[in-house]
Amino acid sequence: MAVKAVAGPSTHLAKWWLKHAKEQGRITRHLSPKEIHPVKSLIESIPYKTARKIKENAAVLVPSAVLLVGTVKWGVQANDEHHREHWD
Repeated sequence: MAVKAVAGPSTHLAKWWLKHAKEQGRITRHLSPKEIHPVKSLIESIPYKTARKIKENAAVLVPSAVLLVGTVKWGVQANDEHHREHWD
């Protein structure tokens, strides 16, 4: 069984490849062979990053959450009062 050396595109793809110009200076990125589990590191770092972001943004998150919960509770109560006023 002879091994054929590949010099360029096959003859049936030559016309298709002529439409694509060679690109100069384009940067392509890929994973390193040593980085086999790219998602594993992301999943492991999520709890730490989440805790850090909550600590950093607590001054904005806490009042916003309190305002949101208060508004929702008030809205539910006001809606119940409005729909039950004719029950008496």
